[in-house]
Amino acid sequence: MSLIREGSAFLQWMKKSRGGMTDAATASYYPGSYRMVSMRSCNFIVTLIGLLLGSAIMSAAARFPLEITEQGPGAGFWPFLLGAALVVAAVSLALYTMVHRAALTEEKVALGTAANWQAYVMIGLILLFCAMIHLIGFYPAAALLIPCVMYRLECRDKKRMLLTAAGVVLFIYLVFGQLLHTSLPSSVFLE
Repeated sequence: MSLIREGSAFLQWMKKSRGGMTDAATASYYPGSYRMVSMRSCNFIVTLIGLLLGSAIMSAAARFPLEITEQGPGAGFWPFLLGAALVVAAVSLALYTMVHRAALTEEKVALGTAANWQAYVMIGLILLFCAMIHLIGFYPAAALLIPCVMYRLECRDKKRMLLTAAGVVLFIYLVFGQLLHTSLPSSVFLE
């Protein structure tokens, strides 16, 4: 019988945490001073970012050959396709948001929770990695990024972090550098 009550309490918690909560219910569920933003606003911001990023990827990929030859697709084909997919996903999100405008305006999101800050830190690490690729090259940047990500994911074993970073970088070098003869970005100072 207590298992049924626990299951019922769990279902009530799921209903409460799932969205569609009123401001009063949201404020009691997220105690503290978290800033609450409507899901509709978040969706439009994500749509804008998706459109800008997808368009930038498509523009950069268009500088490379896109046609399919006997050897396969050109260097810009797959990145262009991924950029186009990102644009389609952003447009789909915008359409979904417009169709469900009322419900998404009611649904509130807490952007300052601890879980969200973990995601923000990871996004920052990826952006730093992108900048470091340009400055010091892909291999050193990857060798620095992998232990940082592992640390953020609560791996504290230094030996494991170093061996994982070395193994992944070595694998990428062997597969892409030696087997596929792909040159990955090098430092801007070495050009």
